[in-house]
Amino acid sequence: MKANRIILFTLLTAVVFALGSCNKKYTFPNSTVVPGADGQVKVKKQKGGVYTFDVNVENLANPSRLTPQREFYILWAESKNGEYQNLGTLDVSKRNRAKLSGAVTYGPQHFLVTAEDVKNANWPNLDQTIFKSERLKLK
Repeated sequence: MKANRIILFTLLTAVVFALGSCNKKYTFPNSTVVPGADGQVKVKKQKGGVYTFDVNVENLANPSRLTPQREFYILWAESKNGEYQNLGTLDVSKRNRAKLSGAVTYGPQHFLVTAEDVKNANWPNLDQTIFKSERLKLK
């Protein structure tokens, strides 16, 4: 009897935890600029309307190997009204991987990765878009 209660409690705890942590994972479509690159973004709505994100990319060539050469990969969030926010640089490791985590105070519609000449770009270089997520379905 006691063992059944423990099992029931464990199952209920797991269900509550799963429902409370509604991560949405979006895989970036194949890149025409860096064809071998694979990436994904995980987005989670927190209390207070804050959205956290984790971006992971593999097989990402150094931006200096692009044509034309660039200095940085920048992650952007696009808002409902088409404005872009520079979320920071994706630094490529020796194993051609990059990751970036953070938060925004609005529900982003898309995440983009672009190749840029400067870290503090105010608008994405859409001609060298490495990835653009599908439209995010966040609640």
